[in-house]
Amino acid sequence: MLEIREDQIIQMPLGIIGFPECKRYVLLEHRKGSSFFWLQSLDNETLAFVVINPLLFKPDYTFELSSEDRKALDIQNGQAELQTLAIVNIIHRDKEEGCIEITANLLGPIVVNIPKRLARQLILENYPYSHRQPIPQIKK
Repeated sequence: MLEIREDQIIQMPLGIIGFPECKRYVLLEHRKGSSFFWLQSLDNETLAFVVINPLLFKPDYTFELSSEDRKALDIQNGQAELQTLAIVNIIHRDKEEGCIEITANLLGPIVVNIPKRLARQLILENYPYSHRQPIPQIKK
């Protein structure tokens, strides 16, 4: 059983799309030095998402936060230390050869206000991104 301190808990008042009842998460390392992390639900121990910082493979990834998002994330005076995460999809194409495709959802990023431990999943519209953006070979 993991020991989780209160200051590690990330609150997501609206949850993640499809999982609105799960509102508390913790971000865990996948492996020391890995680019991937686990966003583990504390409300449902069987629910966890593999996530990645999208800037690691798409350095020009950018979007604007709406005033509603800024308010929900408790961003005051236009300043906050934010972290953006993209949910990773792992698709097994050929199980015999072990061929997998790894993509990230860039249309539904999760933005975390680090000091407030408050997060929100956004739904981006009118952006040239994909919900299945290929992730090139990076350190697992």
